[in-house]
Amino acid sequence: MKTLLWISASLTLLSAGVAAQPAFLTQTQELIASVSDRLKPTVVHLEVWSRRSGQRVKSLGSGVVVSAEGKIVTNHHVIDKADQIQVVLDDKTRHEAQVLQRDKLTDLAVLQIQAGRPLAFATFANSDQAQVGQWVLAIGNPYGLDRTVSFGIISGKGRYIPGSEPGVTPLNDFLQTDAVIDAGSSGGPLVDLQGRVVGINSSGIGRGIGFTIPAKVVQEVMQGRQQQGQLERGWLGLYTQPFTRELAAHRGMSKVRGLLVSDFVVGSPAARSGLEMGDVITELDGNPVEAEQEDEIQRFAQLVSRLAPGSAVQMLVRRGPESVKLRIEVGLQPYLESKELETPYGFRVAEVTPYRQQQFRLTDTVGLVVTEVEDGSAAAEAGVEEGDLLIDWEGQSLDKLAELEAALGKSNKSSLLLRLKKGQYRYFALLQQRGKKR
Repeated sequence: MKTLLWISASLTLLSAGVAAQPAFLTQTQELIASVSDRLKPTVVHLEVWSRRSGQRVKSLGSGVVVSAEGKIVTNHHVIDKADQIQVVLDDKTRHEAQVLQRDKLTDLAVLQIQAGRPLAFATFANSDQAQVGQWVLAIGNPYGLDRTVSFGIISGKGRYIPGSEPGVTPLNDFLQTDAVIDAGSSGGPLVDLQGRVVGINSSGIGRGIGFTIPAKVVQEVMQGRQQQGQLERGWLGLYTQPFTRELAAHRGMSKVRGLLVSDFVVGSPAARSGLEMGDVITELDGNPVEAEQEDEIQRFAQLVSRLAPGSAVQMLVRRGPESVKLRIEVGLQPYLESKELETPYGFRVAEVTPYRQQQFRLTDTVGLVVTEVEDGSAAAEAGVEEGDLLIDWEGQSLDKLAELEAALGKSNKSSLLLRLKKGQYRYFALLQQRGKKR
């Protein structure tokens, strides 16, 4: 509090033109240096090893220690698909990290190391009280430059960025900052001038535009109930889109505001609830629902995610001229982190789970779904795409990853013929191997 009062008084002096500016600048510099020195020992350097197209590759990231026992918070995208994670502490010692929690929808992960000694750790601020214009420091390891500090302000709140994966609506509610967040800074902390973590830095899209996950969200993920390393969340299995004013006018519902139901996940709570495609959701569990822009769908997704699995909620929808009340049983969000297998032909596959069905809008569950295709790979040249179903490998039907692992172990051909399903039709793909998986 004294720090904030001093800053306020100093700014008042500046605005009044009092000749105390040099002292103010000196005190500001000393404060920033003090916070920086105090926080840098809590920031760690991450070296993450994963396998891509048969090659083992290393990527870099940042993290922040949040307990003396060695618990570390970073970004999900930093450790995604990792088979080894090394943490480098401020004393240059290296430690193997175990993933305790991972949460793709908020881009957060929690790691654990055994350092053999109590570690310096950071504490969290109340990010709900963060203000636009507030001074902050971003600390991380951009381009491998350990514990780099940049200075700026919080530029905005409640920012939404669409996810890169089809069918996945991220639950981000970013703080925007002009403190620099570069490659390698991801996972480092954004701190206030009292040295408290306001959020975890996630991405930057240009000079002066960076996005940080609020501390409140970080704490929710750390304290939430976990299932197989994933946070338990409510799930309805809905596909929705904004109900724009143009759509409302076309349907004779110009005064109606809400969210348009476009489809359901097969077998989901929404599909069993009595909802119909074309319904307009106007209220959920007593909360008004309104969406005219894509980012407002994300706010609805956040509302659903905080519902307790197994509970029942009331939904009010507009169906033509009538308002209809529905009772919906809240489901458990499907597990997002199903195991994937990389092939030496430039594509990855996973077993078909409820999440994969939703992600790729699959109506068939037979086969293995292609989750990633590398540009320029043998698979890409043969026309294989994400969301295709691999149903046959050289005459062998596939349904489990173990079956494909066994087939890969026996394969010594330079090319092979696959059969896949794309949408409603099946096709053959001839793949030329580019090098065996190590």
